[in-house]
Amino acid sequence: MSHQVKIPSVSAKPTSSDLAKMSRAAAAPFTAASVGRLSHLFPRWLLLNVETPLGIPASRLLVLWMLRNEQALTMGEIAQMIDLTPRGVTRIVDGLEADGLATRIEDESDKRIKVVELTTKGRRFLDTSLPTVHQKYVELFAVLEKSEAVELVRLLEKLTDHMKAEIEK
Repeated sequence: MSHQVKIPSVSAKPTSSDLAKMSRAAAAPFTAASVGRLSHLFPRWLLLNVETPLGIPASRLLVLWMLRNEQALTMGEIAQMIDLTPRGVTRIVDGLEADGLATRIEDESDKRIKVVELTTKGRRFLDTSLPTVHQKYVELFAVLEKSEAVELVRLLEKLTDHMKAEIEK
């Protein structure tokens, strides 16, 4: 016997107060739809507001920002930090090297390990581009109160960790 969840018929998106009145099971599809909309819209927003104006994919910009904060990272550390496969990180770093923004060097203690560092050109690029990117993010998230932004990050990280655990089962 299968357990059927009755999903309410709603002609428009339910409000948060509508969701609060629903059972968790009834609200789940609407929650999933909201996450789906966000995951569809955010890459489009990034393309229009960050990637196209700067001429660099957001994934490369993220790695550059991480390198600026950490000075140098191994390919494995980058993969772990952004939840990408080693192959995905290799593509990103290949692009950064081709653009002259980062370089790979052999680890002094283990020649099999490649360490990625910013180049001078990469530092200059970040110095000129990060203020613009930061302002775009400020404008995007201005709709949220600070407490809402903190709660959003907490909830997104909680959901991300849960999804990752489900995938890795």
